[in-house]
Amino acid sequence: MTGRESLCPRKRQASLQETGAVVIYSIGCEYAIRAMTYLAENTKPGEYCLLRTITNEHDLPQHFVGKIFQSLVRAGLLYSAKGRGGGFALRRSAEEIRLYDIVQAIDGTERLTRCIIGLARCDDTQPCPQHDWWQPQRQQIERMLMETSLADLARNAVAKRGGAPARAKEGS
Repeated sequence: MTGRESLCPRKRQASLQETGAVVIYSIGCEYAIRAMTYLAENTKPGEYCLLRTITNEHDLPQHFVGKIFQSLVRAGLLYSAKGRGGGFALRRSAEEIRLYDIVQAIDGTERLTRCIIGLARCDDTQPCPQHDWWQPQRQQIERMLMETSLADLARNAVAKRGGAPARAKEGS
């Protein structure tokens, strides 16, 4: 995929499913994680950043990310302000925001609790054929989401770029 086609969530999701790729997060959740990581790298809690700046940096669809950010505002993870000096800002420090919080706000956590093969009733008393295999995987994923902070993601992103914050690339 190239160009804007790769940004269309429905086309991208369909392409991932066709290739058999495992999809842990929705496209909206992926965009939320990327955009929130940008905020964590480049702003302090309460410091506003324009949506356009974030979406341009990561080549994300501005309108779609704007809707995602409104969900994050309602979930208490972001502030939103209109007008001069406005934009979006982290409501708490990046250390306090867990990856689990972002996933819960955008996708919900049902993916972690529902049956891997789609049975309506699947639990320890009525397990599906994959239940015993999936349960420890699910617990490991949930633990990773709970233990990983937005600050961890930002530090990793900076380290992978050789120590340069995302904004430093704009001036290069």
